[in-house]
Amino acid sequence: MINKKLKTAAILMIIHGAMIEAIPSLLMMPSIASGLGGTEMPPIFAIDFFKDNLMLMMPMAVMFGITRVIGAMGVLKNRMWGFYLSVINCVITMNLMLFMIPAGIADGILACSALILLLIGYFGKQTIR
Repeated sequence: MINKKLKTAAILMIIHGAMIEAIPSLLMMPSIASGLGGTEMPPIFAIDFFKDNLMLMMPMAVMFGITRVIGAMGVLKNRMWGFYLSVINCVITMNLMLFMIPAGIADGILACSALILLLIGYFGKQTIR
């Protein structure tokens, strides 16, 4: 039986991975590849490098989203590999969100919330020795 906090974290990660990272990136690839999304895009990143290389970032976002969903599925199946993969994903997202301001704010909120729920769900009321 999976605990409620782990289940909530997994659902949050599925929403984050599928609906915020993977699917929008897949849908944006054709328009950016055809040249529709290049110069007229608003400044969505604090660093121009990301805007200039948006087409290269899309496949990475899809891979990151799929990896996040796979980790969440592992957590839902109560597998330790899913827990570790999910924690790694959350920590990496916390590091990358700083460079993707303002778009990274939503990533940070979801990843930090999921990480807190994962750790509380795993460790529970265990004390520090």
